Amino acid sequence: MAVARIGLALVILAVFVFGVFPTGRYLEHRSDLDRARRELTELRTENDRLQSRVDRLESDAEIERVARAEYDMIFPGEESYAVLPPGGG
Repeated sequence: MAVARIGLALVILAVFVFGVFPTGRYLEHRSDLDRARRELTELRTENDRLQSRVDRLESDAEIERVARAEYDMIFPGEESYAVLPPGGG
């Protein structure tokens, strides 16, 4: 009887060692893989967006637009004016 209990205990232990613990690690790895795939998709989307901006900035018209809009640059001989909002006085 004692031998049967020890045998049963070893079988149960083997089930946990070879069944339960590896399943937990498998699920953890699968979760890591899903997270990595989502991050890869986000990075590819960001790379596509940045490549599109690079492509636009290869044109003189886009460079001029950015220079004027974001850096208030003007060509020599041009005059720049700023329209101020009405005073709150």
